[in-house]
Amino acid sequence: MTACSVETGSSNDSVGTEELEKKVDRLLTEKVGQSPKDIDCPDKLKAEEGAKTRCTLTASDGTRIGVTVTAGERDGDKSVRLDIKVDDEPQ
Repeated sequence: MTACSVETGSSNDSVGTEELEKKVDRLLTEKVGQSPKDIDCPDKLKAEEGAKTRCTLTASDGTRIGVTVTAGERDGDKSVRLDIKVDDEPQ
């Protein structure tokens, strides 16, 4: 899967785990037409360009796949672009 982007309304210095999970879920659902069974993002993401965190997606069949979330450009103090890249191989 290629990376995709979304603007997130984060005026803080980081994007919280719950917000990350929601955004990753929404993007993946839009991209593949099916919602993952679960998304787990255990760490916050610094809202600065180039910052990265890892999430784990659980597919409906129970397969677990890693996801890298990278912060892109900030748009003022209100948002940061998120680039999502799903690993090629399951965990």
